[in-house]
Order: sequence, then structure tokens, then C-alpha cells
Amino acid sequence: MRKILFMRKTLLVFLLPVLLSCGKDNFKTENIIDNMKRVADYELAHLSTHYSQDDKYNYPNGWVPATFIVSLVPLFEATSDLKYMKEVKNWSSNSQWDCAPRFRHADDIVCGQVYLDYYRHNKKEVYVNKLKNRMDSLMITAIPGREDWHWCDALFMAPPVYMMAGSILKDAAYQDYANEMYWDVHDYLFDKEEALFFRDDNYFEKRSPNGKKLFWGRGNGWVIGGLARMIPYVMDETFKKKYIELFKIMSHQIIQQQQEDGLWRSNLLDADHYPEKETSASSFFVYALAWGINYGILESETYLPHVSKGWNSLCDCIDDETGMLGWVQPIGAAPGSTSASTTMSYGAGAFVLAGTEILKLSNN
Repeated sequence: MRKILFMRKTLLVFLLPVLLSCGKDNFKTENIIDNMKRVADYELAHLSTHYSQDDKYNYPNGWVPATFIVSLVPLFEATSDLKYMKEVKNWSSNSQWDCAPRFRHADDIVCGQVYLDYYRHNKKEVYVNKLKNRMDSLMITAIPGREDWHWCDALFMAPPVYMMAGSILKDAAYQDYANEMYWDVHDYLFDKEEALFFRDDNYFEKRSPNGKKLFWGRGNGWVIGGLARMIPYVMDETFKKKYIELFKIMSHQIIQQQQEDGLWRSNLLDADHYPEKETSASSFFVYALAWGINYGILESETYLPHVSKGWNSLCDCIDDETGMLGWVQPIGAAPGSTSASTTMSYGAGAFVLAGTEILKLSNN
């Protein structure tokens, strides 16, 4: 193990000067922190909601803002800036530390990641009591994973909550439940041939304009980002090995789909379908790949060049004046168009998570 760690550190020592020289200094500690904070501060001032004609999904603790807020405790841990912990507490307090209202909907429990992350630093039961009630009720009334978490985005929203809860609250029942649910979804939506997840069963027979199967970029970003969020908390070693193996299989496929400009497209196997770059999927992929290197399960020699290229390109998508991250695909369930002016909070959340792992790489 010492030899492996030495080799990894040695490789980083040789590679990082190259990365710094070709990436506008985007790997310098101060610039990584500056880019993360600029993106985070823009979102805090312009927090997205789930737009709908009747506003019925615009919960203040719903998945759209929550998937940005989920990045703020990691941002605090990376920078020691208490401002972001205060923002988490204010946002959570305004939601009364409760889940969004749709009882069975996985999207409406993702805020639990925020509450559990905050609870790790401030162990007051009020921060997790309502979350525990929601999880306990769902476990009592459980239905199969492929029915309850029937779209791949759900694998970011719900499983990390249960894995975090099992470890942080010291109750293995939460993880037992999530393990059974997760692998039922995997068996239903994962395409072993392409090593990617269908968004849901409506896409089993759909094909891209080039005739290939249709795999949504951000959908697979949700999945691999969720794995990076939850693997460190998985207590059962047999299941942890399964999750790591899935992570590695997906990572190998994902780097094959990175485009020349360093980013990914919303249709992973048909970049020409929507040729515009897409930063929410790309941010999740850079986050996950960088996390995999830092966690010691991806080889630096293979994956670090992809991470570097992706991070440099993501930083180029930040508006110089405002800090807004552009080229984020709007809310959807399939590949779609983007532009420099399209942004949503989940894209910023994925970018900040990526930055926290890039910072660890640079500090190594």
C-alpha cells in the first residue's frame, strides 16, 4: 500500500506542473478556491427553483436548490470559510430541517444529505429528527427499488442519504434498506454492454440519431456523483466492493465519451445530437473522477489527464463578471440544448463538489 501511495504521489508531482502550465493556473490553490466561491456566491444570490406553470414543485427545500446546497458543507470543509456553514444553517432552518412534501419521491429527500452533513459538525437531534421520521416511514412501507427509484437521477437523491444516515447515526438498517433498493434499480436500468444507466424504462428502446442507444449525460452524472457521495459511508465491505466496481466500470466508459474540448455532451454516445457542451454532466464527471483518484480507486496515470482537461474547460464556462456557470442543461429527462446563458443550481453544486476534489488533488 505504501508503494502504491508513493507511486501515486510521485506521478502527481510530475503531472501537476504540466497541468498548471496548460490550464490558465486553474490548478493553483487560490484559483480553485476563487472559482468555487465565485460560482457558489452567484448561486446563493440567484438560487434556482423548480419552474412550473402552477409552481407546485417550487418547494424551498426541493431538489433543485438542495442539489446546490449539498455542496456547501464540503466547500466549508475545503476552505474553512464559515460563511457557507451559516448559509446551510439558514437554508435548512427556513425549511425547518424537514424533507420536501412528496412522501415517496426520491427527489424530496435529497435535502437530507445537507442535514446530515451539517449534523456531522453540530450534533443536535433537531437537525435530523424529521429526516429520520421520513426514512423510517419509507422503510416500513417499502416497495421495490425499480418502482420507488425508477429513474436514474434518484440514485443521487436518495441512496447517499441512507448511507450517510447509517454511518453517521450508527444504524445499519438504513444502509440495509438502501443496498437492497439500489441493486434492484441497477439490475433494471443499467446497461452492461454500454456500462451506463438508462434514464428510465421509457428509454430502453429509444435510439439516438446515429442509431446508438440513448444515454443521458446528466442522468449518468447523477449516478456516478451519487456513488462518490455515498461509497465512503458504506459499512458492509461486500457491498462497498460492489459499489466501487460499478464506479470503476462507469468511469472507464465515461472517459471514452469526453470530447476534444474537455467536456461531455448531453447525449453521451451521440455527441452530434446536441453538439453544445454541457456543464452539469461534465461537473459531475470531473467530480467523480477526481474523487476516485483521491480515494485511491482510479489510476492517476489514466484518469488525471481527463480530470485536468475537464476542470480547465469547466472553469472557462464561468462568466468573468458574475461568476455564473453557463452551459447547464435546464431541467429535463433527456439530452437537450445548452448555451452560455443557461444555468441551474444543480450545475453549480456539481461544479463546487468537483472543485473540492480538485483542491485535494492540488494539495497532494
